[in-house]
Amino acid sequence: MEGKESPILFESGGALDATQWDSISTVLNQKLNATIITYDRQGFGLSGLDTVEYNILNEAKGLTFALQKLGYAHQDLLLVSHSLGAFYSTLYASNHPTSVKGMIMLDPRIPSYADMRFAHRIFKTLNRSNFGKNDLGLYYVLAQMEQNSNFMRKKVIPSNIPVLVVMAEKGPFDNKIDNDRFQEAQRQFIKKREKGSLILAKGSSHNIPQDQPELVISEIENFYRRYVLE
Repeated sequence: MEGKESPILFESGGALDATQWDSISTVLNQKLNATIITYDRQGFGLSGLDTVEYNILNEAKGLTFALQKLGYAHQDLLLVSHSLGAFYSTLYASNHPTSVKGMIMLDPRIPSYADMRFAHRIFKTLNRSNFGKNDLGLYYVLAQMEQNSNFMRKKVIPSNIPVLVVMAEKGPFDNKIDNDRFQEAQRQFIKKREKGSLILAKGSSHNIPQDQPELVISEIENFYRRYVLE
């Protein structure tokens, strides 16, 4: 979705495709005249899945290649992500620090040893035969959670990039211990950043874009005007 102003690149949550952003991105295109970039990662939406070469590094390379082909690789970007999408935004910012003007993370997953232990616990419950052809993307996302968290905990967002975390009031998991860990990781992540802030999406579940699209639009618009159009 083209616009005259700098692009906003959206990263969907782990089990979601680009349609997660449809209503939000259309409004932002109209309000900001910003170019909107959404895409489906491997195994979701309209994207195929290379089970042999599937990993976060190759997905990052694919994104970079696509942005180069579209002519957006060296433009100032605002990165907006949900949940696991924060891994991909973080990796892009780490690899292309001069092209990122800011980042907004909606209830992001934060890589850590605790996150790795959680991912390992999930992996032990997986049985590939229980996933149909249309669900293989989800299987590979879950199967690689631990190693991706280990890889991403070593990646750093440059300190000059402003970051806003919008944390859901209701965590994504079935038990309080995991939800408390998930939220505390977000608080500690922002606490360590010089240009970081956190707000609470009151009443929202983990899928903040679905539950509170007006809040998401408002926060993106304000952030964009402050840090991208400055």
